[in-house]
Amino acid sequence: MITPIHIIFNLIVFFFLDQIISVNFFDFIFLLSAELIDLDHLFPRPIYHPKRNPFKKHFFHRNWKFILVIATILLFIRPIMFLGVGLISHLFLDYIYIKINNL
Repeated sequence: MITPIHIIFNLIVFFFLDQIISVNFFDFIFLLSAELIDLDHLFPRPIYHPKRNPFKKHFFHRNWKFILVIATILLFIRPIMFLGVGLISHLFLDYIYIKINNL
C-alpha cells in the first residue's frame, strides 16, 4: 500500500487514541516512525512495482511474524506503545493491499 495511505491511517489512529488516553508529541513521532519499515522498498529493482507482494519480496516484511510479536510486546511498554501500534497497523494495511490486489 502506498505510504500516504499508511500515514493517513496512522493519523486517524492517533486522533482516536487521543480521545481515549493522554498522548503527546513523542507518541506521534513513534507512530510515524513505524513507517521506517518501508525502507526495504528501496532495495529491489524497480523500486516501485504495483503488483509486488511486500511479504515475499522485501526483507523487513518477510519477517512479519517476528515483527508482529515484537509489536505486540511493545503495546505493553507505555513509552514506546505507539511504535507497536504503528507496526501492527502497517502490517494490517499491507495485508489488505495484498488481498485487494490478489498478490
